[in-house]
Amino acid sequence: MTQPPDNYFIIKNYQMLVDLLLLALFSAIAASPLDLDKRSTCTVASYADFASCASSTSIAITGPFTVPANKVVDWSGLKSGTKITLTGTVTFAKGTLTTSDFLITVGGSGITFSGTGTLDGSGASYWDGKGSSGVAKPKMFKVKTTGGSKFSGFTIKNTPVHCFSISGSDTTFDGITINNSAGDAKNSAGTVLGHNTDGFDVSATGITIQNCNVHNQDDCLAVNKGSNINFLNNVCTGGHGISIGSVANGVTIDSVTVSGCTISNSANGVRIKTDYGNTSGSVSNIIYKDITLENITGYGIVVRQDYKDGSTVGTAVSKMPIKTVTLTNVHGTVASGAYSVFILCATGECTGFNWSEINVTTKKTSCTGVKPTGC
Repeated sequence: MTQPPDNYFIIKNYQMLVDLLLLALFSAIAASPLDLDKRSTCTVASYADFASCASSTSIAITGPFTVPANKVVDWSGLKSGTKITLTGTVTFAKGTLTTSDFLITVGGSGITFSGTGTLDGSGASYWDGKGSSGVAKPKMFKVKTTGGSKFSGFTIKNTPVHCFSISGSDTTFDGITINNSAGDAKNSAGTVLGHNTDGFDVSATGITIQNCNVHNQDDCLAVNKGSNINFLNNVCTGGHGISIGSVANGVTIDSVTVSGCTISNSANGVRIKTDYGNTSGSVSNIIYKDITLENITGYGIVVRQDYKDGSTVGTAVSKMPIKTVTLTNVHGTVASGAYSVFILCATGECTGFNWSEINVTTKKTSCTGVKPTGC
């Protein structure tokens, strides 16, 4: 029997390898358009595209276009590492959604959402001076990201009520503009039309908000629960200042740092507010450092334990301790008749108030329950 040449098996194996490579090539060419789209950038140029691009890991939102009334964007389950860019303007048409609804929701791990574009909530079509208590209004943007996610660069304007509602963890917001300045307009009775237009509402852990600019008619920052929250080098105009709370019964807030911020033309500068009658929970390790106040109309620095149903009752009743509160270099001006410092704490519930370099003028103070430097 004739033997094959010495190189027969080498040639045979080489041919098999070539066949396998050709098969893989033809399979790739024959891949469905959907599979190809998943490997490339998916473009959102209309409302319908939000759903079709939800499974992509590279998404480009390109305005201008309008999201129809009563429609929302639910991107709560994005793939890990998804990158989103926003250019142009996306407008959300007025509808009848309520504060239980969010116009856009983003969730996932390691998400990047950046760009130079704008999300417009059509706030002027809703604003009636009553905020959440008036005509039905949706909240703007729910963020429930984790794993080092980052939102940066873009603008949100004209939110019907709250702008960012933040849960999740380990997420950074950098260089974002929230512009609700149009809400400063008044109705015939002299009431400011925008109301409850909070900038950043945080109930999360490991959140950094920095280099942002907020113009609104409520809290620039409201920390409602959570820990390891940093609010750095931000500018807050209008509204109610930078707030811890209001803190509900049983809630724990720990390790919040506010540094390098400017607050102007606001009802309050920096404040901590807990609910009247709380029996458990705590607020601890709060730092306000290098804060500039400009034309504060109500309270430059305020800590109070009498918050109830959106207002104050004038008497502090609480078993929720507020402890280890450090203020350093808080300076600036309050309007005539406003308080530079106001503290209303239940007996023994406010401890470890370490304040220094407090220089807020005109000086008018009222301090009950604890009297740190500046009172």
